[in-house]
Amino acid sequence: MIKKCSLILLLSGITMCPPALRADDKIWTFDDCVEWATTTNTAIRRTMLNIQTARQDYLSAKDAWLPTVGFTTNQNLTNYPSPGAGRSGNSYGSTYNIGASWTVWEGNVRKYRQESAKILEQQQSLAGDDVVKTLKLGILEAYLNIMYASEAVSIAEQTLQVSTAQAERALKLTESGRSSQVDYAQIESQRAQDAYNLTQAKSNYESAKMALKKILELGIDYNLQVADVTFPDSEVLAPLPDRLEVYNTASAWLPTIKSNELSKEIYANDVKIAKAGNLPNIALQGGLSTGYNSGGAGWASQMGHNFNENLGLSLSIPIYDGNSTKRAVAKARIAEQEYDIAKKELLDNLSQTIESLYIDATNAKARYNAGISQLNAVKLTDDLVNRQFELGYVNPLDLLTAHNNLLNARLELLQTKYMAILAEKTIQYYATQEVEINN
Repeated sequence: MIKKCSLILLLSGITMCPPALRADDKIWTFDDCVEWATTTNTAIRRTMLNIQTARQDYLSAKDAWLPTVGFTTNQNLTNYPSPGAGRSGNSYGSTYNIGASWTVWEGNVRKYRQESAKILEQQQSLAGDDVVKTLKLGILEAYLNIMYASEAVSIAEQTLQVSTAQAERALKLTESGRSSQVDYAQIESQRAQDAYNLTQAKSNYESAKMALKKILELGIDYNLQVADVTFPDSEVLAPLPDRLEVYNTASAWLPTIKSNELSKEIYANDVKIAKAGNLPNIALQGGLSTGYNSGGAGWASQMGHNFNENLGLSLSIPIYDGNSTKRAVAKARIAEQEYDIAKKELLDNLSQTIESLYIDATNAKARYNAGISQLNAVKLTDDLVNRQFELGYVNPLDLLTAHNNLLNARLELLQTKYMAILAEKTIQYYATQEVEINN
């Protein structure tokens, strides 16, 4: 098993768990895949950096409440080419100043910017949750594709065994004179086709594993082996939860929707910040300074006598700014309408997604249920035709038709089975935020 790691710590960027699964660990369960991806995936790591950056932006907005303090000095040397009587041709002067300033009030701009920066930090965390959601659903589809491809290989192997036995039987009938070379050639051609189908099925299986390896970001030399999963008919045909309840639940927890709700507060703060352009600004300044000029008393004496302290309060009142504040407020209010547009778009997309999942799941379950009966009927027909073929009562065309009908029925049932499972598991994730696959 992969070592446990807190997703909260992961997404906050505080720490990251080192990969615990080594190359000699051969069997991956679905939970292993999810845990590995959420601790090593590049998109997750990039999200961690974005969260850390957003944290620094919030701290910068918080630091805007602090005063600024600085030290300045000025050193001057003046040359007089034609100095007057009793005056030196060169003069040296210096000043030293420590100044501090602090904005007392500026229309609460710092407050609104700090609130928005905190919300942006939360949105980055939600973006990380959305990456995890995408990863889980991607792993679910890739994992089920491997299970589907694995069962398709089994079907292809069983089909090849049957066609091989039929070809051997046809050869014996031909050698005994009870069948023609043409009949044998037709059945042997089917055996060759089934052998090709097995090769193709194995190739599809390897491609499905490669897709999962890509999501897990495993090396090219890693031999990925996944744990087999058995889905009984009771699970495939299980009733679906109420559609409206799933929609309401998903709309309450989906990261993109929650992030958009937070955007509403940011837009409101942007309007307040824009309005602050009409409000006065109050600032406090203070400083310590001294200086020295050559030609007078000594340096220490001047530095002491010239030392001074100053404290001031400034008030700035905007009277007319060329309508720049008015335009800024108007633009902020226009941007505020983006919340309603984005909300409707997100909810519409969610509604369409869930609706589509329910249609896929319902159709797949119905087809699977019908496919079971169809497979039983086709299998019965195939068994009867095979027995008649062994007795020499049917021609190769009837045998091959029954053979291919059985193969197609098995593959169609397999396809509808995994279509139903994928849709059902995806619905389960939207309803519970979790996906369960019992190995």
